[in-house]
Amino acid sequence: MGPGSGGWGRPLLTVATALMLPMKPPSSWGAQIVGGREVRPHSRPYMASLRFQGQHHCGGFVLQDRWVVSAAHCLSHRDLRKGLVVLGAHDLRAAEPTQQVFGIDAVTRHPDYHPVTHANDICLLRLNRSAVLGPAVGLLGLPRRGARPPAAGTRCRVAGWGFVSDFEELPPGLMEAEVRVLGLDVCNGSWRGLLSPAMFCTHSGDSHRRGFCSADSGGPLVCRNRAHGVVSFSGLWCGDPRTPDVYTQVSAFVAWIWDVVGRGGPQPGPLPGTARPWEGAP
Repeated sequence: MGPGSGGWGRPLLTVATALMLPMKPPSSWGAQIVGGREVRPHSRPYMASLRFQGQHHCGGFVLQDRWVVSAAHCLSHRDLRKGLVVLGAHDLRAAEPTQQVFGIDAVTRHPDYHPVTHANDICLLRLNRSAVLGPAVGLLGLPRRGARPPAAGTRCRVAGWGFVSDFEELPPGLMEAEVRVLGLDVCNGSWRGLLSPAMFCTHSGDSHRRGFCSADSGGPLVCRNRAHGVVSFSGLWCGDPRTPDVYTQVSAFVAWIWDVVGRGGPQPGPLPGTARPWEGAP
């Protein structure tokens, strides 16, 4: 699905034309985890699905029982009254008893988000009620404020419910791919200087195509059991080494995140033993 698809094409077409690079709008409908595998059901309890018009649209992750982190572009040109957040899911097509469905009470995009360059592509969603935390719904921790992104070559994981091939093949459940961090200078060279300092990149690290595309936008890049990145944008073809996958660097926004959560009002404390940030899964 090209730059002119959906409501995302107009600003992104300008960027793609300027760069003369094949680019896929981060929130078009034809996106996928490629080169990955289906995870054990509910082994990534922090994952959230943002749905509009009954379809999965973007990913996100659970920060607190009423707060989900996602990408700012996922909520552009969307009627929040028609949006839902699904937690506790593995197969989005099934009526799983673990699923919890929420309305969106409020969205706070980063005030410096730029829809053309994707700078500061991060937002917080406040759910209309508190999630019940447990084995299928859990929290994902943030990196330390101001921490550097993981070093080049670090192995990380990215997950989502997007298609699993360029032919829009639906996944059997939540999919995940292992990727490696790519140095920002190298990545910025591939993207012809588009990237800002609060972004970083991954690639497969080998000859295989492996990574994310647009319906995986907003989901976390998990490195050392922390959300170091938020899926932002990629090239036209998923996993294409010519256009490495690009993420918002979460550590650059930790202070802003906690400020928004703090101003959102006091949040009820979690039940003992249920709110530990996710600490990894086999």
